[in-house]
Amino acid sequence: MSLLLETDRDNTVNSHIDEFTNRMTLVIVSSLIFTAIWMNWIDLILSQLLQIMQPCSSECLNLYDPARWSAVRWLSATILGILSSIPIFIHQSYSFAKSGLLPSEKKWFLYWIIGGTIGILSVMSITILLIVPRIFSFGHASNIAMGFSPKYDAPLMLQFAISLVWAQMLIVIAGLAMVIAGLTGNLNQKTADWWRLRVHGILVMLLALSLPDVGGMIVFSIIILSILSVELLSLRWTSSTPIISNSKSHVYDIEGAKRNILIADCRCDGGCESILSGAEINLNVSSFEGLCNSRKERLSLLDEIRVNRVTDVYISGCNSEPLPHLFKSNCHSLSCDIRGLDLMQIQSYRTTPQNQLGLDVALAIASQNNPWLVEELPFRLVEVLEKISTLPREIVLDSRASNRRWGLQLDPDTAFINTHGCESKGIINELTALKIDLKILN
Repeated sequence: MSLLLETDRDNTVNSHIDEFTNRMTLVIVSSLIFTAIWMNWIDLILSQLLQIMQPCSSECLNLYDPARWSAVRWLSATILGILSSIPIFIHQSYSFAKSGLLPSEKKWFLYWIIGGTIGILSVMSITILLIVPRIFSFGHASNIAMGFSPKYDAPLMLQFAISLVWAQMLIVIAGLAMVIAGLTGNLNQKTADWWRLRVHGILVMLLALSLPDVGGMIVFSIIILSILSVELLSLRWTSSTPIISNSKSHVYDIEGAKRNILIADCRCDGGCESILSGAEINLNVSSFEGLCNSRKERLSLLDEIRVNRVTDVYISGCNSEPLPHLFKSNCHSLSCDIRGLDLMQIQSYRTTPQNQLGLDVALAIASQNNPWLVEELPFRLVEVLEKISTLPREIVLDSRASNRRWGLQLDPDTAFINTHGCESKGIINELTALKIDLKILN
């Protein structure tokens, strides 16, 4: 599935790679500069941290491996340098990605990188200032109770704190990715597996590769706990049905495939009445002012198609031909067929409104033969007519192409059915039983 959004540029892969490289180079260089700056104060910072984490009142810290202490100094300065360059990273990553993201994806990405930054800083502060000192104090009390006179390796204490913070950061970032995806409408029962594969896959890989080699079962237990934590945080959305969940919008086609239908109620910038004004639509409907002239609305519709796995979209106002080719190509990339009800054309045949409000809409939907079975078309039309309180006096069955209907006028008590491309014999046989006058135009 490959989309080229109208907000994006049709550049080569190499040009995108070059742009990404330039932006990330700026982030890396800024991180190195900040790291060099932090090295001037890193000894003072680590000294203060060790004072906070020291579990005993007297001096009980020692340095057994000077080389490890040097590594911890550089690692700590590097972490602070990376954290200092986060604002630059947020700006560069969002600037690079925003043109190729749909509205809900853009919202998710922005909220995630900002929320992730806040989450990382919060986890670091709480862990280093509260959790780690209590863990060391508990362990020290146990050693004293057993009669030991413990001495602790300062670099090892800092490495333990960094490893704990790192594991918590990964869990927080992964959990926020799922939670924000749910809040922005990207995560639901249909898209849950897609999100699980990516979030859990990256989380497991990073934990397995980065945690200290302290024992296979410990690392395995941390990974399982991380996955369960993320699943628990996102359970509300992974088990929820999509916004488009009307069971009547799910149709099985002639091949037995399940199709999810959406009606795009496009008012054609005031040229077509809303289908919701008089008709009772049992299908999923999304309203738009004018898809042909609004890039924002087209992106919104693509977003809805992607999130809710829509397979068939019907544009209410036109026959879908005026829509931009790129939009229709993106729909095809999302495995979605796009067609039109052409209601604006039908409304042009009427100088006075139809007596049975919404009947034109219902008949236009019922006369579609894809994905609905064409053999059931006559019965669908009869079902629509039987539901209304007053039958129309006359029904016009027009099998001509729309460009050959110039001058057609419909009375308020006349219904219109477009039979172009359909076999009319079965339709005529079923409608005759309703004792309505039929006018057949070929």
